[in-house]
Amino acid sequence: MQDWQPTPAQKAQYENQGYFIEHNVISEDLAAQLRGVIRNVLMLPNAGEFADYDPMDPMNDSPQGRIARFRKLANFCVESPLIWHNIHTGPTVLNIARHFLGDDIIVKFNSCFLKPAHTGAATPWHQDNGLWRDGDTESFNIWIPLEPATRENGCMQFIPSSHKTKVVEHVLYSDSIHGEIPRKVVPEMIEKHGVHHIELDTGDAVIWHSNMWHYSPPNPSEKSRIAIAGVLTNPEITKKNKRHFPNAKWAMKNGVVCTQFPPEPIPKWIETNAPFQPFPPAKD
Repeated sequence: MQDWQPTPAQKAQYENQGYFIEHNVISEDLAAQLRGVIRNVLMLPNAGEFADYDPMDPMNDSPQGRIARFRKLANFCVESPLIWHNIHTGPTVLNIARHFLGDDIIVKFNSCFLKPAHTGAATPWHQDNGLWRDGDTESFNIWIPLEPATRENGCMQFIPSSHKTKVVEHVLYSDSIHGEIPRKVVPEMIEKHGVHHIELDTGDAVIWHSNMWHYSPPNPSEKSRIAIAGVLTNPEITKKNKRHFPNAKWAMKNGVVCTQFPPEPIPKWIETNAPFQPFPPAKD
């Protein structure tokens, strides 16, 4: 494995604004193959085993209808060798992750995020820590689009420097798709820090701090937006976590890439694992 180091500009941006971008993490050809894997799964009758629905009116059960309405394939990457070996245990991702985590690396979360043309719904303002609720502030968060992510098709938005804030208690509104930052506090943060639109080309990657306030708007455009995401951590961090995540898998041990497939699970690190409590209802 190579010794990846951030450029001075990347290091300063991560420290000051909470994120940085690395270009050309995967090739256009590989991105096309991975898009095909994901779209093929969406066309299967049992796609709902992995997929989360968008909060929209039900569409028909044609293959095209299924492609148009799913927003996420949760924990699917550990079911796909092509995605797992080329992204989460791919050389570039692991080279970057080692800078933050060292030689023992665990994939804590994995997902394929989908924002179909015309129907892709918004993801509300949130902090990853606000959703995890495990006390982890040190994980490595990466998101790689398999086709261009633009303002037109709903690219992510970050509030720069919001990673320096504490974790806000997330709440649920009647139309929430998951826990989110109380809506009344978001405009004040935007007024103070502004918003950065994270436009990326195919195969680029954005890495951000898990306290970062981020959001993505709906996709009214003609072009879809598919991306692969991962949250990577290490054994020392997991020992401090308040919860065990049963889908966590080994990606690297002692600097050696874990090539086993299906990936090797992580032994339970917390014996008493209380279930996640529901997010409280919003008061505003």
